[in-house]
Amino acid sequence: MNFFYRWLRVLALAVLPLLIACASTAGEDTVGTSVSGVGHYGKRIGVADFFVNGQWAGAVTGWGGGGKSLCCVSLPRHPDKPVMVTVKWRTIRSNVGEEAWHEQTVPVNFAAPSGDGSGLKIHFLPGHQVQAWYTSGGAWGDAYPGPAYPKGPAPDYAPRPNEKPQPNAEVKP
Repeated sequence: MNFFYRWLRVLALAVLPLLIACASTAGEDTVGTSVSGVGHYGKRIGVADFFVNGQWAGAVTGWGGGGKSLCCVSLPRHPDKPVMVTVKWRTIRSNVGEEAWHEQTVPVNFAAPSGDGSGLKIHFLPGHQVQAWYTSGGAWGDAYPGPAYPKGPAPDYAPRPNEKPQPNAEVKP
């Protein structure tokens, strides 16, 4: 039982500053929310870093989730017009030695009232496109309104015309 209380105390000390940080970014007209990312690129590519409105939000694999931020992004408490966020991200394709920065300003898709959701999900889609969704559930659920969560084996990454092509697969005798 003593181990449980120590673990609970460590967890509280780790989470409490994050909650305070998110609350401190919120004002009377804004709400602080966490950010996470979902990769839809495929294999042999990853999002090494991503930022939302200048706030570092983590890293994401090329296929699936990750990148839960340590802090948050402020969203309007009662949005009365489209809410835009700027996402900047760095992709790395280690199999071809390529690293690139991308940036896009996109609208936030609100599927939950601001302040009642479980965070902002940033989807990294093929063609270096992004979508932002503020929802009450996880990105992996069947009722999730955004892009379908990547399932099954990851497909090969399809490079854009201005990117290095994938190396030829070795043919084994």
